Amino acid sequence: MGEQPQVDMTKATAIEFAVKDEPWIKYKLEDGTLLFGRLIIPKIFRSNDYDFSGNPVYAWSSQNLFTTICPRALRGTPTVPVPTTLDPRTMNTTAVDFERVGPERWNVYELSDGSVLRAKLEITGIMRTDKYGPDGDPLYIVNNQPIPRLKVAEALVKKQKTTKQQDSSPKSIYG
Repeated sequence: MGEQPQVDMTKATAIEFAVKDEPWIKYKLEDGTLLFGRLIIPKIFRSNDYDFSGNPVYAWSSQNLFTTICPRALRGTPTVPVPTTLDPRTMNTTAVDFERVGPERWNVYELSDGSVLRAKLEITGIMRTDKYGPDGDPLYIVNNQPIPRLKVAEALVKKQKTTKQQDSSPKSIYG
C-alpha cells in the first residue's frame, strides 16, 4: 500500500480508534537547527469497497506538525504579517541537508474493527526560507510524505472463491 487509495469519504464509515503512539521525530539540520516533526491522524474511514486481495479499503485524514529550535545566529526579526503559506517560488530559499536523530518510530492506531494502522512521516527535503516566525526562528519548507502500513483484521478479509480448474490437457487411455 504505497499510496492512500481514493475513497469517497461521504460513503465510508468512520472508525473509532485508540492512539497507541504518535511520536515526535527529531531531525538535525546541517545549519544546526533541530527540527521536530509529528504526523497526526485525527480520523480513519473504512470503505465498503475491497482491494484485489480482499482487504477492505481504508482512508484517513492527516496533519503534520513541525517546530524548531534554532541556533541564535540563524534567528531574525519576525516577518510581519506572519506568512500563512510558504511558496518557494515567491521567496528566497536555501536547501538544507538533514538526518534523523534517534530510532525510526511509527505511529500506531488500533482500530475498533480489529485492524491496526501504522504510519510514519518521511521527510524528503527541507528548505530554509528568508522569512521568520513570531519567535524569530527561520521558517522552513518541509517536503514530506506519510508512509502507511495497515494490518487488516483477519475477520474482515473477504476470502476469494477459488474455483477448481478443469484439467484440459490431453489424457491417455489411463487418464
